[in-house]
Amino acid sequence: MAPVDLSGISIFLPLLSFLLVFVIVFVVLNKTKVIEQKFWELLVAFLVAIVFVSAVGPREYVLAIVPWFSVLLLSMFFLLLIAGFVGSDFLKSTGPTIGKVVIGLLVLMFVISAVVVFSNYFAPYLPGSVGGGDPTASRFFNWLYSGRVAGAILLLVVAGAASWILAKSK
Repeated sequence: MAPVDLSGISIFLPLLSFLLVFVIVFVVLNKTKVIEQKFWELLVAFLVAIVFVSAVGPREYVLAIVPWFSVLLLSMFFLLLIAGFVGSDFLKSTGPTIGKVVIGLLVLMFVISAVVVFSNYFAPYLPGSVGGGDPTASRFFNWLYSGRVAGAILLLVVAGAASWILAKSK
């Protein structure tokens, strides 16, 4: 049997991705009623699809975010499945129960395993790391971990606590 050459389909892939983005954006705009008129919904969907197909940035963003989103959805599914096995009455009761402890331990295990598995991705951006990573992102994270930002965050926490105490006292 002779092999089938499907390389010609690559000509239609940009058109198919344009149509997919156009339809998704139009349906979302139509269902959410963000824009009331069909003309403007179609125009915005058309412009978003053109930008998505013609610019490299959005495609790279989608290619980077889809695997993370699928991992998040799968993890949330498993956590909700386990919470369903524990029972729904654990949320209604006050104080620590076996169900709450089990769910807390599962969430803790999930967070620890996520940190271990994905540590190679965010390790270059943590303070004290040596090399690696995007230079622009490294500059941003060096700024984020600076004393100025830490002081601003501390001031925000203190202001929030003071506001909460003052609002609660009246």
